[in-house]
Amino acid sequence: MYDPKEVVAKYALSLIEDRKVIGLGTGKTVRKLIELLAKEGYLEHRSFITSSVDTDLQVSKISPTSVISPFSGVIPEIYIDSFDFLIEGEKGKILIKGGGGALLREKVLSFFSKYRVFIGETSKMFSGIAVNVPVEIVPAAFSLVRDRLSFLGFRPTPRESNGKIGPLVTDNGNVIIDIYLPTDDLCDKEKELRGIPGIVETGIFCENLYDTIVVGDEEGRIQVFQRGRDGS
Repeated sequence: MYDPKEVVAKYALSLIEDRKVIGLGTGKTVRKLIELLAKEGYLEHRSFITSSVDTDLQVSKISPTSVISPFSGVIPEIYIDSFDFLIEGEKGKILIKGGGGALLREKVLSFFSKYRVFIGETSKMFSGIAVNVPVEIVPAAFSLVRDRLSFLGFRPTPRESNGKIGPLVTDNGNVIIDIYLPTDDLCDKEKELRGIPGIVETGIFCENLYDTIVVGDEEGRIQVFQRGRDGS
């Protein structure tokens, strides 16, 4: 038996090659990748732009001088992140992200990076008719947006953590609401949601935000999907 996280992390490691500026997302699979980066000496002589304080801490505790600010304006040569769900949409594969609450910075890095790779396990390939999607909201609009999402039938649930009372606050000072959306028109719904003032970002990542998706299983097998076409 293989650890799928390690399987896909090793594949992602091979894609870094001689690239010197690396963008890193957030999550347990990215943590596994950071372990491998440290083990293979990839944290040396490279710069890393991270999508969250958590990933920043994971990298900087091993190589304190490797992390540069996402506000520096430097564009990652490659961005590597994980995902919560992989859905087969009518117009291509769709990723759902934001389980760690870092969806805004993840989407910014994904959009601006030169090459975008998302890694995950086969258990995250989702075929249901509806899925939970995180939405990041500015605090001042929290109640109004929550009520509008409820009116639209999206069953909004403010995300809370075990460490505090009240909604989870992101690294950007915003709050997260999880909503329930049908999987058949997620990219259209994403545009609709972004049209509601107060919503900063959603966890829906359509084809314009990735180049390669890598999926691994407990048998050590890997599937590679390229944007606009399937591969293996």
